Amino acid sequence: MTAIRVGIIEDEMVIAEDIRDILESNEYEVCGIAKNYEKSIEMIDNCQPDIVLLDIKIKGDKDGIDLARTLRSDYNIPFVFISSHSDSQTVKRAAEVNPYGYLVKPFEDPDVLVAVEIALSNFQNEQDQTVDEDRLLNNDLFVRMNNLSVKIPLDDIKYIKADGNYSQIQTKGKSYVMRSTLKDIEAKLDKTRFYRTHKSYIVNLNQLTAINSEYVIIDEEKLPIGRDRLQHLMDRINKL
Repeated sequence: MTAIRVGIIEDEMVIAEDIRDILESNEYEVCGIAKNYEKSIEMIDNCQPDIVLLDIKIKGDKDGIDLARTLRSDYNIPFVFISSHSDSQTVKRAAEVNPYGYLVKPFEDPDVLVAVEIALSNFQNEQDQTVDEDRLLNNDLFVRMNNLSVKIPLDDIKYIKADGNYSQIQTKGKSYVMRSTLKDIEAKLDKTRFYRTHKSYIVNLNQLTAINSEYVIIDEEKLPIGRDRLQHLMDRINKL
């Protein structure tokens, strides 16, 4: 089973390393630590955590609550606030961004683990209740982005690329990053129109312009094709 990836955003390195030790001793993977807003965004983009533990008071002009708003608007990642500030004003500001958990310093090892488990459970329940997220309707795929369900016409999709727990949908004019595996997306697509040429790629057969033994070409982009998939794809095309 793949370990859950955790990002830690904390400007006190002693505390950050303590949290790392607690998590890694309990089979979580800490994929990055950051101290401020800018480095946090960079870390999240690079390591793509499954959950973020986020200190409210971080260095810089933007604090942890500002970062939480960005996580809500631009990412689909659960987050837990960590703070020694439990005054009513801070709690009110924190509540406005709907965190999936709240952990007050000082804390014990079990407090961290329980906060993570509850946050992941709350996040999964939220995803299950979002009935229109990433679903196929007629000839369109609806993708959840920035608190909206964005319609992507299937005809516009050139290919879909796997990127860990995320997938990148490439259309004629734009890329969409969504928190779904390629396998989950493949299950929603019409198999007569889309084909998985590689473990990391699904292509729109109507967009293909050329094929050889190593790759397929869509709008001059070379996309890999697995050796075990080439003959099967050729058989499919010959039947069209």
